[in-house]
Amino acid sequence: LTLKRRLKNTWVELMRKRQADEQSPSFQFYANDWISDPDRIRMSLEEQGAYILLYCHCWRGHKIPLEFEILSKMCNCSIDKINIMWPRIKHMFREIKENQDLYLICLQAEEERKEQQINRTKRQIAGKKGAKARWGTKDVQ
Repeated sequence: LTLKRRLKNTWVELMRKRQADEQSPSFQFYANDWISDPDRIRMSLEEQGAYILLYCHCWRGHKIPLEFEILSKMCNCSIDKINIMWPRIKHMFREIKENQDLYLICLQAEEERKEQQINRTKRQIAGKKGAKARWGTKDVQ
């Protein structure tokens, strides 16, 4: 496949949500954490924008390919620009290898995903306890 076709196929695959990947469409964004984060303070405005965009893509797709052509398209910038910015933001991502391909996982997105799962589980347990107290044990699973 040509590079252009390969990029398009990768992009389409990233944007598709599989049934198993269903999750919350949003994540918590705490303004105080963002403006006081030492990692963020050291980033330029462009680097902050690139990080947020990549975070969002990781949130939606769990991972993104570690291919600078794709990263540059996700950040709406040139490959040269992403190559310059990458050393300043890469510490906020973890590289993983699947088959022969390298992917990025956003550390903050994964932390938020775990937190949401904990809260979801707590709410499910509380809901089942409430149903049991109200209606007894019948049909409560």
